Amino acid sequence: MKRVILLLALMFSLFAAHAQVNIPRQELRYNAHYHWGMVDVMIGHGVVTMECRDNRFKATIDGNSIPWEGRVFCISDTLHTIMSPTSGLSKETVTYENGWYLKPKVTEYRSGNFVPSDPANYKNIKGGGELDASANTMEAIHIMGDMLGMFYYSHEIDFESMKPGSTLTIPIAVEGSNPEKVVVTYKGKSQYKIEGMTYPSYNIQFEYSYRGVMSGYQINAEIGVNDRIPLLISANLPIGHVQMIYNP
Repeated sequence: MKRVILLLALMFSLFAAHAQVNIPRQELRYNAHYHWGMVDVMIGHGVVTMECRDNRFKATIDGNSIPWEGRVFCISDTLHTIMSPTSGLSKETVTYENGWYLKPKVTEYRSGNFVPSDPANYKNIKGGGELDASANTMEAIHIMGDMLGMFYYSHEIDFESMKPGSTLTIPIAVEGSNPEKVVVTYKGKSQYKIEGMTYPSYNIQFEYSYRGVMSGYQINAEIGVNDRIPLLISANLPIGHVQMIYNP
């Protein structure tokens, strides 16, 4: 009996070690592209910074557009979560999330005198700031922050064991707020080409809820098979098709 208990304990420890995902600090750079009819332009750049230690996942995304109609559009999202390993995917508990939106005039942005922390210059998803921003814009900023969680799940989900068309529903607990969820659909193995290099990838689609209702923003992604880095993140928005393409 003692040997059986020891064997079970060993098996459990091996399983727990497998379930826990540790990600060393990484900086991933992306180029943003915009498509609308005949328009196809690179509209900006972004950097995703992330790490996961002791089940605590932290990620940020900072991005800014090229000058567009006299302004530079900027976003900055931060997501902190506790990823608790379970018998399936980790249980996600959001401990902190905020997203900022800024749109300074080009001359002000380049002058060196622009103060992002001035409430007149920003709006965030917690209601802070005085900048004029539509509800749809702030919803998109919020979902961008939620989406950072997929940088963790791209490492944890066992895509190899999934069949094309199968789905996963991942519940998300939010401290001080109503629970949310993300639905992930596995499309199958694929290949994605960046600057002449072809990378084997997993093609997925995911959609987050927003205030308890599915957002309607279906996001497609290509996840690198070898390093589990999102190579492409794309979505159809009311204003056009937007892509984030990994810049190795």
